[in-house]
Amino acid sequence: MWKIIGRSRARRNIVVTESINTEKDNNRRFTATINKFQNWKLIETIGPVPSILNKAYEMAIIIRDRIDAGDETVFYEPNIFKKM
Repeated sequence: MWKIIGRSRARRNIVVTESINTEKDNNRRFTATINKFQNWKLIETIGPVPSILNKAYEMAIIIRDRIDAGDETVFYEPNIFKKM
């Protein structure tokens, strides 16, 4: 079961949520709400990864910029976690 351990709202129109698997302590997931579109899957890790939140934000910013530019293909691409 995944439990939310933190939300970060440091960027415009982006909220990154960090979840941890309560059955496996080392598994972490980062999802985002971008421009009110929820559940963008960003990163899933096993164990600690340095600067992982910054990497999640970089991915979310790329998606947000594509949405703002009117690129609708971003909604039709597979939404899967990047494994790290």
